[in-house]
Amino acid sequence: MTAVLLIGLLSGCGANQQPSDAESTTEQAETTLASQQENAGNPVPGELRMDECGKSATWSLSPGGTLTISGAGPMYDFDTAPWAADRGKIERLVVESGVTSIGNNALSMCDTLYSVRLPDSVQRIGDHAFAFCTALESVTIPDSVEKIEESCFEGCTEMWGINLPDSLREIEARAFNMCESLSSFTLPDGLERIGEEAFAFCERLYSCRIPYTVLTIGGGAFLHCSRMSRFSVSDNNPNFAVDDDGVLMSKMLTTLYIFPYGDTRSEYTIPDTVKVIAERAFAYCDGLREVTIPDTVQNIEDGAFYNCNNLERVVLPNGIQKLPAELFANSESLSEITIPDSVTEIGSDAFNSCYGLSEITIPSAVSVIGRGAFQNCTNLSVTALGKEIAVDGWDVFWIDEGTEVKWVP
Repeated sequence: MTAVLLIGLLSGCGANQQPSDAESTTEQAETTLASQQENAGNPVPGELRMDECGKSATWSLSPGGTLTISGAGPMYDFDTAPWAADRGKIERLVVESGVTSIGNNALSMCDTLYSVRLPDSVQRIGDHAFAFCTALESVTIPDSVEKIEESCFEGCTEMWGINLPDSLREIEARAFNMCESLSSFTLPDGLERIGEEAFAFCERLYSCRIPYTVLTIGGGAFLHCSRMSRFSVSDNNPNFAVDDDGVLMSKMLTTLYIFPYGDTRSEYTIPDTVKVIAERAFAYCDGLREVTIPDTVQNIEDGAFYNCNNLERVVLPNGIQKLPAELFANSESLSEITIPDSVTEIGSDAFNSCYGLSEITIPSAVSVIGRGAFQNCTNLSVTALGKEIAVDGWDVFWIDEGTEVKWVP
C-alpha cells in the first residue's frame, strides 16, 4: 500500500498546532521558510557582483518595478536574493530567453509581484521561488519544465490560474499549498507524482482529475480543499480509482486514501472492501458527524481523523491492534468511542484535545500508550482494565496531571 501512497506528517501538524485560519498558517510558513532551504542545486559561490544572479546571468530593477533577468544558464539558488531589500518594489518579472532556471527563494515574499513572464528556455523553477507572492494571480509554466519544486508557489493567495505544461512529471511537496484562490487546473497526462500537501488549503478548488500516469499521491495532497466534493480518476490508472461517491481509493478499493473535504454527508460507512485507511484520509472533514469502520479494516494510519471538528461518534473495527498517532487529535466534538479489546497500542496524541470525551475504557491488552494520547481531554474519566498500576510503555505524560484513572484488576 505504501508503495503507492507517499505519506508524511504535515509539518507543524501536531495536536493543538493546526492552523485556525489562512493568516496563522501563512505566518507559520513564513517563519520557517529560511530554515527549510538546502541550496543543493546551484549555490551562490561567495560574494556576488552587484548585478550578478548566476554564473552567466545578471539582473536589473527598473524604476517602474520590472525585475529583468538576462544572460544565459541557471540562476543561483539563494537563501536571500540580491534584490531582496527592494522586493516591495518588484511588480513584474521578465526572464529573457537563454536563462534556464529560477533559483530557490528568488522571488519569495515579493508581495507586490503580479506579472511573471518565463521563456521556454527555463527548465527549472526552484524551491520557494515564488512562495508568498500574494499579488500574483496567474502563471504559465514553460513546456520545458518537468518538476514544480517544493513550496514553489506556496501561499500565493491571489493565484486563480496555473497552466501546467505537458512536460510536467512531478509536483513536489506544498508546491501550491495555501493557494486559496486557485479554482481549477488540469493535471497533464505524463504527470507521475503529486507530493504531500501539494494542493492543501486550496479552498476554492472544486475539481481534480487524476491522470492515468500518476503513480504516487502524497499524504494530505488535497487537505482542506473545502469545495472539492469528489475526485475523478482516469479509468486507465493502474493504482488509483474512486468509489461511487468519488472517494479516492486504491485500484481494488482496498485502501481509502482521501475522503473529499467538500462532501456534505454527515454519516459515512466505509465500504467493506477497505483494509487500510491512509494517513489523514479524513483530516479536516468538518461535515462528518459519524463514521462506521468495518471489521475488514486492519490498519489505520496516523492522523486519519485529525481535526474533524464536528465528528461525534466513530465505530472502530474489531481486531485492530493499534490506534495510531494523532488519530482523532483536535476532533473536539468526539464524545462516543469504544476501544476494541484487540487494541494493544495507543499512539502519541491519539485523542489529544478531544474535549467532548467524558469517559474512556482502556482494554487489558493495551501495553503501550504514547505521550499526550489523552492530553487536554479536560472532561475525561479513564478506566483501565486489568491493571493495578501503569504498565511499562505507558508514557508518564499520556494524560493531564490530576486526571483520575480508575484501575480495575
